[in-house]
Amino acid sequence: MKGTRANEKLFWNNRAKNYPRPFEKETYAKTGRLLKLLAGLGADFRGKRLLDIGCGTGVYALRLARAARRAVGVDSSPEMLRLFRAERRARGIKNASCLLSTWSGLPAARVAGRFDAALASMTMAVKTRADLLKMEKAAPLRVYIGWAGERRNPLLEKVYARHGVKYRAPEGAALVLRELDRLGRAYRVRYVRDSWTRKASFADTLRDIEVGLKVNGAAIDRPWTEALLRRLERGGRITQRTSVKKALIVWRD
Repeated sequence: MKGTRANEKLFWNNRAKNYPRPFEKETYAKTGRLLKLLAGLGADFRGKRLLDIGCGTGVYALRLARAARRAVGVDSSPEMLRLFRAERRARGIKNASCLLSTWSGLPAARVAGRFDAALASMTMAVKTRADLLKMEKAAPLRVYIGWAGERRNPLLEKVYARHGVKYRAPEGAALVLRELDRLGRAYRVRYVRDSWTRKASFADTLRDIEVGLKVNGAAIDRPWTEALLRRLERGGRITQRTSVKKALIVWRD
């Protein structure tokens, strides 16, 4: 994705509709697995004041709020935060809140020293030295979960190739690890593989593809794409499977 503010807003607001919810069975199980692995790297959120950067629908913030002292999510997508608040109300979670802001645009003074743990998962909100330093000022325990160079999705690979766009994983963890090394930080890292299956309507799938191409600078070939999706449609739904490699990174004072 071409990293402009407009592209990020368009992409994430569009993704919100079908984005995983914190307490869905599959999502809850996946989050639990990663939290166990993070615990093995020294990340304990119990009783902590948690800051979740790029919180989305609250997959981590709302899940962890039950054990944490409190949880605050920050995200730049109004639609994601609308779902965050809806999930919070539905579950009766009283010690979680969220803030609409980009991480880069949030003054360091708003977060400095106010948290015990700062987490960023599968987000490009944290990608520069300044982003990392602000994260470090916010909390002594820092956790980053990010893309680790592999992302496969047969449908999107075919569509993107047709439109002259490379379908690949964002840099994610590589950027963070490079900056941590330059800063001389000691960290622990573990690589894991993950996958998920998504079933969506023809219209939602087409819209997602169109937005994905747009933020990568390509205009959709609608007749070709619609014909492909019609061939894949089963019972009014189109199934996609994505497999990825992630890096779990933990560092602290």
